[in-house]
Amino acid sequence: MQYEQIEIYLRNYYPKIWKNLLSLHHTYKNLISQKIAENCHSYSLDEVAEHVVDWLASCPIDILNGFNLMSLSYDEIREKQRITGKRLTRKSNLLRRNFRRYIDIRLEDDPFQQQFDTDKQDSEKSYIIIPDKDDSKKGLSGYDIKQFNQRKKYSINHSIAEHLHDFAINFLQYEGLFLSLTLESEFHNCSYETAKNEISKRWKKIKRILKNKDILLLGMSVLELQKDETPHYHIQLYISPDHREYVESVILNEFSNEYDRRNEAIKDIWEALGLISYCLKDSNKSDTYISFIGLQRDIKSRYDSVFNNKKYKDLSDKRISLSHKRMRENKPNGMILLLLRGFQDERLNLLSSRHKDFHYIKTDIQKIQITYLHCIHFREFKNLISDKKNIYTSMRTYKIVNKFNDIYIYVTTYVYNNQECVDIKNYSWECVKSRGQPPPSKDGKGL
Repeated sequence: MQYEQIEIYLRNYYPKIWKNLLSLHHTYKNLISQKIAENCHSYSLDEVAEHVVDWLASCPIDILNGFNLMSLSYDEIREKQRITGKRLTRKSNLLRRNFRRYIDIRLEDDPFQQQFDTDKQDSEKSYIIIPDKDDSKKGLSGYDIKQFNQRKKYSINHSIAEHLHDFAINFLQYEGLFLSLTLESEFHNCSYETAKNEISKRWKKIKRILKNKDILLLGMSVLELQKDETPHYHIQLYISPDHREYVESVILNEFSNEYDRRNEAIKDIWEALGLISYCLKDSNKSDTYISFIGLQRDIKSRYDSVFNNKKYKDLSDKRISLSHKRMRENKPNGMILLLLRGFQDERLNLLSSRHKDFHYIKTDIQKIQITYLHCIHFREFKNLISDKKNIYTSMRTYKIVNKFNDIYIYVTTYVYNNQECVDIKNYSWECVKSRGQPPPSKDGKGL
């Protein structure tokens, strides 16, 4: 049913309602009429018109007041922004989203929004920012620059998530959980802002409870939209095996609607790289929010600056140089986050300093890994395994780094054998948890 069929009835019997609908685009008037006709299972013009009146009477005031703004085309929005000096594009998109949520239609069923997005993209493509030297009408457009920045953000998020996974799994020996957290059905018909505030409040409460229990959380959270544009979380979370049961109970207590499907809401991470790509698949959308758990708030800008070998705040030139070199290797390496001082918990950042904090160090192999990090960073060796004997000596670390890039494999043998003045014949170091690999022979040492 089209709005034109009931417009005369509304104008004659409900002139105030008719005036309120005048500023609304005809596409949305027709969507309202069609949706109401479907819901009331009637093709009577009078009956449908009465239901439209009831619908408007219960419609949220912000949507009613936004009829004019949400009905403007992209060109009209640009002109209004030029006159008023206000940014209105995002506000108009938000009004249309709340309107779709209220009448219960999907984004793909909104032709006006699709045309708006197409016009916006065409405008970005036509706006040349960096002209070609041979032809001023060609060059890099606003759309090209936007795509480049989106790919850059994706790459930074993906790299940080890989390094975080490497650090949590291979150094801390934590377990990885993949959380899919949604809201109850009553939040699928409310405004987007209400649903977003609710799910964000619950997740912040979970983190606050666990922080008060001194439980370290590491990971990445992605807040994105479901098909009905209700926000939900995909969270890549790393926790100590000792705390897993308690962490799950706190999560399910805040998201009680997930209890019956807890095996789907909380899963083990088996293939991290594929999971990271899945979580970041919609990262180019304006309403997808990506943040890291347990890392500094400025970790993205910190990583970007060091990747481009630029100075950044409290980082020394040596830290920047070492981190930059390992970033260029394009491999997951948790040592990078330590060198960047990228953790919120200062006890982790201190692991890469001369004054170490062993709060999170539980095993000898972790001490050896930190020893190796210190060899690379400070070019000196300190035996952290034995409390009785501390050995300081100059290290040929450049040879270790060039030949062996992995901080976690064969660390015991490399750290000991690559000290100056060590007699390999008297080698008596016990390789604990060396993954079954024997120490290299004297002939194969090659240093």
